[in-house]
Amino acid sequence: MANWRPDELPVPRTDLAALRRDLDGYGYCLVAEALTADQIKAIRARVDEQAEAERALALVNANEAHADATNQWVSLLINKGRAFRDLVTHPTALALVRHVLGPEILLSSNEAHIVRPGGSPMGLHVDQWWLPLERPAAADHARVAAATRASVPTGLPEPATGPIWQPVVCNVIYMVTDFTAANGATRLVPKSHLSGHQPSPDVPHPVATVAAEGPAGTALVFEGRTWHAAGLNISNEARIGLPTYYCGPQFRQLTNFTLGTRREVLREASPELLRLLGFKVWSTYGSTDNTGADLVAFDAEPVGELRPGDPAASPRR
Repeated sequence: MANWRPDELPVPRTDLAALRRDLDGYGYCLVAEALTADQIKAIRARVDEQAEAERALALVNANEAHADATNQWVSLLINKGRAFRDLVTHPTALALVRHVLGPEILLSSNEAHIVRPGGSPMGLHVDQWWLPLERPAAADHARVAAATRASVPTGLPEPATGPIWQPVVCNVIYMVTDFTAANGATRLVPKSHLSGHQPSPDVPHPVATVAAEGPAGTALVFEGRTWHAAGLNISNEARIGLPTYYCGPQFRQLTNFTLGTRREVLREASPELLRLLGFKVWSTYGSTDNTGADLVAFDAEPVGELRPGDPAASPRR
């Protein structure tokens, strides 16, 4: 039986304190009016153009979380339009992500997820499925380098009575179209983030879920332990969301931004965006041989073999 009532669940709102309480209590919140009407119009046009062109060229992003021939992912959005880059540093979204993760965060991925009528259903999952759970000291330890989605133990979304894992990732989904139960709005299990368990991926979902509904321009924010899945679209139109996913600085990003970001984007990027993309050194992680730099240089060759008397290495930013 669900440990929540429909009349108590988060609704779209703008008050930051209330949004933080929703995140803490239910594992998700809904930010009202996160995008302006002009942003929605520009982003929708750019997503439609890019998706059509990539599909025509067979540039298919086979995201293992939800891959089929009908639904579509458009990845590395920062390369595909300035409107997308602005979302990465959205002040309210970053404030909520930092509420969950702390001040030093990385952008892990930014994509468009287009859920079309006739697509396949998606199983419930959590975004940090790969993070090992606590085990008794006498038990055999988890082999982190052998983790697969299929190897993860599952349970029920009931409140835990003992220690649970901590959130290490956080997702922000910008609603480019209205999100409704009929058109495949993201479905969540409220309070599942406090269970210490991961869900069964079976479909139909074996536990009660709710649709994160909101008008275009709303942002859905949920932390890495929250059970969720894309809904099934039984409407006549596509629903479009932009998952913008963040992680702590210790963790590998889903997208290799330091390699995959186009150089003209990096040259125009603000220091804040460069930090989010992974060019900031954190406690020596992510460093190069220029260990004193706050931001590692993307446009200079690393130091190679040197001999006494060789000229100085090329200057770095």
